[in-house]
Amino acid sequence: MTEASEAKTTITFQGIEVTATKDRIWHVEAAGRSASAEFLDQAIELVLPRLSYEEQDTLLIRLLSVRATEHTR
Repeated sequence: MTEASEAKTTITFQGIEVTATKDRIWHVEAAGRSASAEFLDQAIELVLPRLSYEEQDTLLIRLLSVRATEHTR
């Protein structure tokens, strides 16, 4: 697959820049850490394990919302 097939989304969450890239799996980068996982919530938990479940859910929703908005333009 080419890089053009990747969907990359970057947001600022609690003062931290979070980038999520989707190709075959999700890759998340934040706070100098990165992780890859089949599901976005798993990657978020690996990169930012100190977030509460509510904070992880909020981040997940924001990333997916921004990604959806970018693809409808």
